[in-house]
Amino acid sequence: MAQEDPGFQRARLRDRLRKAREGAGLKQREVAEQLDWSPSKVIRIEAGTVGVSVTDVRVLLGHYGITGQAQVKALTDMARAARQPPWWAPYRSWVSQDFETYLGYESSASIIRNFEPHVVPGLLQTEEYARELMTRTNAGTEATERLVQLRIERQNRLVRADGPDVFCVLDEAVIRRAVGSQETMRRQYEKLLAINELPNVTVRTVPFGAGIYRQFRSPYVLFEFPGDEDEMVAYLESADGEVIISEKALGRISQRRPTDYLDDFWEVEREVATEVTREFLFGQS
Repeated sequence: MAQEDPGFQRARLRDRLRKAREGAGLKQREVAEQLDWSPSKVIRIEAGTVGVSVTDVRVLLGHYGITGQAQVKALTDMARAARQPPWWAPYRSWVSQDFETYLGYESSASIIRNFEPHVVPGLLQTEEYARELMTRTNAGTEATERLVQLRIERQNRLVRADGPDVFCVLDEAVIRRAVGSQETMRRQYEKLLAINELPNVTVRTVPFGAGIYRQFRSPYVLFEFPGDEDEMVAYLESADGEVIISEKALGRISQRRPTDYLDDFWEVEREVATEVTREFLFGQS
């Protein structure tokens, strides 16, 4: 698997430090006073508004009574990793802050589940298909090319035999909607078939004949992570924008939890979706 994203490591470290403080029965203000730190330092560390050094992590862990060598090493390693630039840093000028967060989750996930009712998911697109979409949704040739490069690099890092498990369910509208020329679509269909041959990638489709099914209108992505303490995260899209929610931090678009979307995905995948086949894609009998 690709190395976990530094942003995700920062979030994970903040969560572990907060849990360690709570386990020690201390409030943020008390920790700051006892360590002779500024009143806001612990608040900012746990909120993620400032970075945290390896030295500060060691001080906090000792103060919380955590001295086990393995646990201390794991958390100080997180602190070191969190201070590194992400692989997608060269693209920062071309993406939103929300999408930076998305990239962090995507790069760190052990399982990615993606439902898409409109277009081929970014991780499955050909370069030609991606460029056609970007040309119509982004101003300027330079922006289009940089975003296409980012999309292809994401694929190279994740959609491979040693990458995360990827499950994609596509509504038939994704298949039938022409993006570019017939040749563009033919190459896109061939890529879907080739990717589906990877041992850790599954692509399924929901035919029009299935009718109405759960969450059929809105795309969503679910991220699961290798650590038992890491929460599942859902990325939702709507006409009002995008939002990322976790089990504990519900979003402004939906008060449903990521596990609710997981239930929806499983039902669709198992009860109405079918294997992606050459006959279905190309309309051959």
